[in-house]
Amino acid sequence: MTTHHRLDDPNGAGDGADRQYPGTQDANANDPGAFDAFGTSAGAQASATLMDTLYLQEPGESSAISVADINQGQIGDCFLLSSIGELALFDPVAIMSMIHANPDGTETVTLHEASNGHLPGFGTTSFQSVSVTVTNSFPNYAVDNGAHQDVSGGYKEIWPQVLEKAAAMLDGGYGTIMNGGNPVIAMEELTGQPATYMAPAALTLAKLDGFVTAGDLITMDTSGAANLPFNLISNHAYMFEKVTMQGGTAMLQLGNPWGIDQPTVIPLGQLSSGMIEVDVGHSA
Repeated sequence: MTTHHRLDDPNGAGDGADRQYPGTQDANANDPGAFDAFGTSAGAQASATLMDTLYLQEPGESSAISVADINQGQIGDCFLLSSIGELALFDPVAIMSMIHANPDGTETVTLHEASNGHLPGFGTTSFQSVSVTVTNSFPNYAVDNGAHQDVSGGYKEIWPQVLEKAAAMLDGGYGTIMNGGNPVIAMEELTGQPATYMAPAALTLAKLDGFVTAGDLITMDTSGAANLPFNLISNHAYMFEKVTMQGGTAMLQLGNPWGIDQPTVIPLGQLSSGMIEVDVGHSA
């Protein structure tokens, strides 16, 4: 049985620094050790001159919602952003359906909890919708916090920041997602559908093809070992993008939610050399 682990890449840069976020201030008791994401002063945008817009089709993108819109910030929520990235890749309409823009400039996001009113967990099978309303003030460690990320024509695209903040609020604050988690839970909160996991060695080409045909969401989690192959980062979650055949060998292309340092293609038969878990969810 796979041991569920908290994927931990605290600052999204692979160097393991900033674990305690020295020098930051917090006015929210539910968000220890972090900026107050729910106040306007600590949640300022990287550039006050930019105007927020939910969706923006930037040069080189084929649609307003793109996996390229996701650039992990300075916290270890790769488990969440890789799950969001799978929706961006395979069900972008679901993202637009989740986010409702309100006349007062806030957004109400539809997420999911267990039917008993608690957060979902491993083995949860029954869910209920919950609405989370967020303001457009985001901490400087959030996804897409760079001044030039997802910016075009004076507008900054914020749908990834809105989803990340809504998930953080559902869980109890940014502090609950800062230091890792598991994509299985993130997928359930996003979709309201049961998610599961398997060992990488159990992922056959037939199973993978079945998941792809069904439109399932697939993330893959690395082990904590150093010097992983295929340019993989330890204790990190990756998005599944596609499988291709090269000389009769199934090759997997994964995506890094950092937006940089992408892995090389991985032969399916060698997946266990870097991965410790494969997570599979279902789109809503």
